[in-house]
Amino acid sequence: MRIKFNAKFISAIVVGVILAFVINKNWGGATFLSTKNLSTFLVVGIALGGIYAITAGGLVVTYATTGIFNFAHAAIGCFLAFVYWQLSVKYHIPTLLAMAITLLVIAPAIGFLLDKVLMRRLRDASLVVQLMATVGLMLTFMGITLTVWSPKTGRTLEHFYEQSKGVQLGSVVATWHRIITVIIALLVAVALRWLLYRTRLGISMRAVVDSRSLAGLTGAKPSIISGSSWALGCMTAGLAGILIAPETGLVVENLALIIIVAAAAAAIAQLKSIPMAFVGGLIIGLATSFSSTFLQFGTDWSYAREAIPCVILFIALLFLPQARLETGKVRLTKRTERLTKPWEAGLGGLTMVLIVGAWANGWIPWFSGTNWGERSTVWLGRGAGFLVFGLIMLSLIPLIGWAGQVSFANYAIAGIGAVLFSHFGGQDGNPIGIVFVVLVCAPLGLAIALPALRLKGLYLALATMAFAEFTDKVLVRHPSMLDPSSSGVLYKPLRILGITISTDAADRKAFLMFLIVTFALLFFMLELLRRSRWARRWIAISDSPAAAATIGINLTTSKMAVFMLSGAMAGFAGCMLGLQTGALRVDSFPMFAGLPIVLLLAVQGVRYPVAAFMGALGLASFPAISEVFGNPSWLTQLALIGPGIGAIAMAYRPEGAVFYSGRDLAGLLPWRNDAREEKALLIAKERAENIEKDEINGMGLSRPFTEDKVAQLDRVLSITDAVDETKMVNTGGHS
Repeated sequence: MRIKFNAKFISAIVVGVILAFVINKNWGGATFLSTKNLSTFLVVGIALGGIYAITAGGLVVTYATTGIFNFAHAAIGCFLAFVYWQLSVKYHIPTLLAMAITLLVIAPAIGFLLDKVLMRRLRDASLVVQLMATVGLMLTFMGITLTVWSPKTGRTLEHFYEQSKGVQLGSVVATWHRIITVIIALLVAVALRWLLYRTRLGISMRAVVDSRSLAGLTGAKPSIISGSSWALGCMTAGLAGILIAPETGLVVENLALIIIVAAAAAAIAQLKSIPMAFVGGLIIGLATSFSSTFLQFGTDWSYAREAIPCVILFIALLFLPQARLETGKVRLTKRTERLTKPWEAGLGGLTMVLIVGAWANGWIPWFSGTNWGERSTVWLGRGAGFLVFGLIMLSLIPLIGWAGQVSFANYAIAGIGAVLFSHFGGQDGNPIGIVFVVLVCAPLGLAIALPALRLKGLYLALATMAFAEFTDKVLVRHPSMLDPSSSGVLYKPLRILGITISTDAADRKAFLMFLIVTFALLFFMLELLRRSRWARRWIAISDSPAAAATIGINLTTSKMAVFMLSGAMAGFAGCMLGLQTGALRVDSFPMFAGLPIVLLLAVQGVRYPVAAFMGALGLASFPAISEVFGNPSWLTQLALIGPGIGAIAMAYRPEGAVFYSGRDLAGLLPWRNDAREEKALLIAKERAENIEKDEINGMGLSRPFTEDKVAQLDRVLSITDAVDETKMVNTGGHS
């Protein structure tokens, strides 16, 4: 009998060997067959797994019934856990009543509100817009929680029946909180499965995802059903947050990071199976408990335990089936996209250099440090930091904007680039180190692209988010990368073409000008690249992978190329980030720090290179306005909910601010006759279709009364001719 070795079988062997090596290398000496150790491992693991299963179950339900992956799921649960603390601890409301108010009143209200304001508009939006909008919601709920409940004040939630002894299981006592958690997890899993497959509401939820119009023909009310889906998702998120808060503490970052755990469990379930989501939660819970009971990672890998959900997510994605090629959605194209001409791109880059140069020399009035001919060194340093973030945004343009490969890993790649530059070139002020870092980060981006060769869309976004978290918890925290005991500046000044570049006060203006010149050159390069066959290939893959493959585009080569380009650009930005900060800490590159960068770029318009410059300007304007008003607390709170405002803006303006402002302002340029003609046609069409924007007084004079115009007028005036026996406008028939 011939044995066939497929890719999954080989992958399973490789994963098994790696896991065996890691376990053997880090075994803590505890006896595995010890009753106490086994009891601790199972009790803690099953309890944690139950909480993770509830979170993953809610995530799967929301995705299965709405088609939108909610990155804000854990953040909503975090917010509701704090609400429960406020009711039960601060206001001394009985536990059951506080839970009922939180889960049966506030959570559904949040779900229906989100559906009404935001989610309905995201239903037909692109995956990039959907993911970025929910990322914005995640950051918003985290910001609101931090604003209402200051992190400076410690808070704790007691376990259920904390004063009771619990149940003796061997040599370990299982607390009633953990027993209740497991029971609730089982009940939630069974209830969700029954709801989705045995009730009319659940069947309607799944039907609405497939086709809202067909579901409506069967008597379902899509708006109520979608709102119910989001309400159910918020309820499960709140329940999981309340159950896990006594274990992790009421810390916003810890509770919001459960989204990684939930995503890993949901990936095991392939985002569609409630029972498998429960199994996935148990696997992660048991793996976490196993590591804490039997393994000791040592000081070099002290945070490795926190990266276990990321590793499980990687493994789950490794065994997912190959993504099928899909055709794109039918879209109405109003006109062929106008590409920026090379001389226009050069003019745009020169304008950026002139604007920043004039600002750096104090020739442009500013909110703070506005003495004519001067610019404070503080603001010069801030300006350099904003341009570094602009470079990171620029690296995402070809990857997300053109190729449609959603990635949250570029800030992590920039972090690796900054760390590598501190070892190779940065400590000596050698610019050759920048070339080395770029050459290393390009294949690093390629390594991240490996899942993209098998997966697509959402799963790729999850993989890159897991990579960002793994980089923060494992890679950059290793002493060989960043020594936590070291202090002082890690980078010496660079000399390029006779110009000294550093964070020293005397060199900051030169550093800022170097950054903007580099930014302008990369901007010009991307605009030229947009006119090339490579960019056309990437956009074709984004629009329809099946059609792209049909016309002969090599999907594998094209994806590898765009990930390498993006990784190289992010690596260069990392070198500049290291120079700008001067010193690095082991916690300098958290996953959450990279999310606002991607969100801000998406709000500006992820398809357009100029959006990165506008994003940098947006970053610069806020601290300036804050200083003008004396750094008030309300402005800081407004900044925390800013991502939510951006998420709502994307739902209503999915193309980004750059697209809509450019469409309206392009006609002001002397050579853009096409833009002026297009705007005139757009205004004429809008006036013809909407009587509220027409001159009603001109009806019957300069424009005839037509049947369509009368119908529009009736709708505006909230009247109808349905009861009239004759039409108000004679269309040629007999009255």
